[in-house]
Amino acid sequence: MDIEKVRQWRSTTGKAASVLCVVLSLLIIDALVAGFRQPINVFDLLPGTSAEINGLMAEKVESTREITYTSTSNLIQLSIDSIQKGHWFGDNMWQGRLTTSPRIRRGEYRLVVDIKGKKIQKPPLVFLIRVHKDYESYRQSFKSLMKRYFNISPWVAVVSLSPLVVLAFGCIFLLSRKIEYLMAEQGKAEVYKAIKGEGGYEIAFGLGTRHGIQANTCLALLNEKGKPVGTVMVHKVSETDSLATVGYGCTVKPGYIVSLQEPE
Repeated sequence: MDIEKVRQWRSTTGKAASVLCVVLSLLIIDALVAGFRQPINVFDLLPGTSAEINGLMAEKVESTREITYTSTSNLIQLSIDSIQKGHWFGDNMWQGRLTTSPRIRRGEYRLVVDIKGKKIQKPPLVFLIRVHKDYESYRQSFKSLMKRYFNISPWVAVVSLSPLVVLAFGCIFLLSRKIEYLMAEQGKAEVYKAIKGEGGYEIAFGLGTRHGIQANTCLALLNEKGKPVGTVMVHKVSETDSLATVGYGCTVKPGYIVSLQEPE
């Protein structure tokens, strides 16, 4: 197989992976910003729909029957399903479902949640319910741009794209291993680590004893374009990898190539 062809595939896959990562990052940002922009006490609904709702209660309550509510429309109903300790503040948190009647008209309504028969110090919870006339009007209330313009939850898109990102990076890894194998057959390897020291650079590359490399072996050093820039001396070798030093005055970076054979 042509090594240059494999390099092209890796380059194309890398660009695709970069694009996917950018899109994934934008989707996550969109979802987080939408969450911060959405007030916790504001609900956008259509007639005949419902939404989960919850709130903190400053006073201790033992039963859902102690929680009461009033609304500016009798076509808005609140059902309290459970009470539990809040995760952040330790106060009682109630959980329920907010439901609008199919007969409700568009507009803004208020719903106040209180404790029956108790005079509390803090003001009661007030929710704003905005009822929209149709789905297009409802979509304009979405804080997420992804959901507003494409009608897809950004978190759903993130979950859908994540396997593609993993697949792309997996392909890059496999193609890189294929390039290493093809280069090793030619007695070459890419430098994958270069550390500058007082006496020059120490580099690491994927050629070892199985490729005929021994300590004190001298190899040619080439830049990314294949032009010779110096020599390296191996001082530590394993079966598959080697460490070598590059003389002072020769610049080297990851992506350079070491070769057993002198370039023609």
